Amino acid sequence: MLNMRYLLFFIPFLGWSQAIDLSLVLKPKGVYKWNVVSEVSSKQRVDQMDVAVKATSHTLLSLTPAKEEKQLYPVSLRYEAASLEMETQVQGKPMPLEKIPQYTNEAAKELCKQAFKGELNVKGKIVKLDPVKPLMERAMKQLEKKYAKSSPLTPFEKQQVMAQLEAAFAETTLQSNLSSVLSVLPRQKVSVGDSWEITSFLSKEMNVNIKTQYTLKEVTPETIYIQGKATVATDHEKVILQQGQYVFFTMNGQIEIDIWLDPATRWIQKATAKQTLQGETEVEGDLSHQKGKVIPFESQSHIEVSGK
Repeated sequence: MLNMRYLLFFIPFLGWSQAIDLSLVLKPKGVYKWNVVSEVSSKQRVDQMDVAVKATSHTLLSLTPAKEEKQLYPVSLRYEAASLEMETQVQGKPMPLEKIPQYTNEAAKELCKQAFKGELNVKGKIVKLDPVKPLMERAMKQLEKKYAKSSPLTPFEKQQVMAQLEAAFAETTLQSNLSSVLSVLPRQKVSVGDSWEITSFLSKEMNVNIKTQYTLKEVTPETIYIQGKATVATDHEKVILQQGQYVFFTMNGQIEIDIWLDPATRWIQKATAKQTLQGETEVEGDLSHQKGKVIPFESQSHIEVSGK
């Protein structure tokens, strides 16, 4: 199954044709926020059965920068809100998830009580994030303590809740969701109509370069509008899943991105990223899948970001 883990400042407006520098200029100790809603859905045909999975995560993240040094801002980050909704259907019928969604969201609330560190460069790229897993482990301990007497979590429930937390809120997921709408600022000055290219990876597991072309579409006293487009194409790309087995992906797709920046601050006003993929996976072979088994799939993801 394809795991799509589950996205700057003062411009002197002397003339709209003037080339402008799109670089972050953050106020030390200021509080900047992202509200991120990520929805990922996939459909597969497995053993003559249609399997559909949908996950929707909501996070409110605050970022407090220190003084910029050598084009880097040391930052302190905190989840202020975090929730996850999961749905799996087999042949059109919902698969019961028991208490796992409830436990996952309770653990996510505990996650919001803890801060972590990172670094952000002036072009909007998150270049470093402390691992979030230790925070998740502490949140799990609080969850287990809460239910220790009434209904202790089973080993399976613990494993599933931690897996859902990592998929939705780990630092790799956070970087993936935000990079498509934040790490887009060009190195050079640009004018309306100019385009530039940013190279990124499809996901942590897939070493597939995605070259996105961004264009400065509009500059007004109210907003700066940037549009991005990319195509995705892989041929038998080898991926090692968490369970250790090999899977080969052959797929095609496209990515469309729209970003609006505040002209006075270059901070995100809002942004959307849409990704559509389709293709097939071929299993190398393990205890549950025969070698060479081909599974067709479709996947869509939609990310909405609002900032303040």
